[in-house]
Amino acid sequence: MSISTCMHTCMQNEMIDPSGNVNQVERLCEDGRVVFGDGSSILADTIIYCTGFSYSFPFLDTEGAVTVDDNRVGPLFEHVFPPSLAPSLSFIGIPIKVFAPWFFEAQAKWVAQVLSGKRTLPPEEEMMRSVEEYYGAREIAGVPKKYTHDVSLFDTTYIDEFGGKYCDFPGVEKWRYELLVSSFVTMLDNLETFLDEYKDSDSIRKSVEEWRLSAQQAQAATRAATKKQSLGLLEQAQ
Repeated sequence: MSISTCMHTCMQNEMIDPSGNVNQVERLCEDGRVVFGDGSSILADTIIYCTGFSYSFPFLDTEGAVTVDDNRVGPLFEHVFPPSLAPSLSFIGIPIKVFAPWFFEAQAKWVAQVLSGKRTLPPEEEMMRSVEEYYGAREIAGVPKKYTHDVSLFDTTYIDEFGGKYCDFPGVEKWRYELLVSSFVTMLDNLETFLDEYKDSDSIRKSVEEWRLSAQQAQAATRAATKKQSLGLLEQAQ
C-alpha cells in the first residue's frame, strides 16, 4: 500500500487530524508501539520522519545583528530587511505558506528598487518598531515563535498589499487563487488520486487558456525581435 493510500485512508476514517499536529511522541517501544504524550499509543509498521526544515546561515557573520532563534530569522522588516544593516543586506524567500513564485518576485523587485535608489526604506528606528509590533501581535495571538514567517496562504490581503505598497507589483489574479483552493479541496477529497483529477471552473479554464495564448504571443514577439536584430547585424557586417 502506498503512503498516499495510507494517508487517504487515515484521513477519511478520522484516524488523524489534517488540520492539527500529531501528538508529540513520548517513546518508541520494542514491540513496535509508538506512545504519545497524551498516553495513547498505536502499533506502527513504519515511522517516517518529516522534520521540515530550519533556517541556517553559517556563512553569514552579522556580529549578532541577525540571528536565528527557534526558526525566527530576525529582526527583519517585512521578512526582508534587517533594520540595522539595510539596505546592504536583505533576505528573499524567507516566508512560508505564501503564493511563493509571485511573492518572492515581489520581494526581489522591492530589493532591486531600493538598491537602485528608486525607493527608500523607513528610518532604522521605524523599521525596528514595526518588527517589534509584529512580534508582539503574533505573541498575543498565541502564535509560537517558530511560526514567525508563516504567512496565511489563503489570506490574500497581506500578499496583495505587499506588492502594491513596496514595488507597484500587481496582485495575484483571482483565478490563480481559485485554482489553488480547488487543488486543496480536491486533495482533501482524495489524497491518492487528486493529482490526476481536475475540478476547475469555467473561469479557471478560460484564464489558463488566455495565459497560454499570452505566453505564446510573447514568445513569438521575442523570436521576431531576435530575428530582426540578427538580420540588422548581418547587414552591417556585409
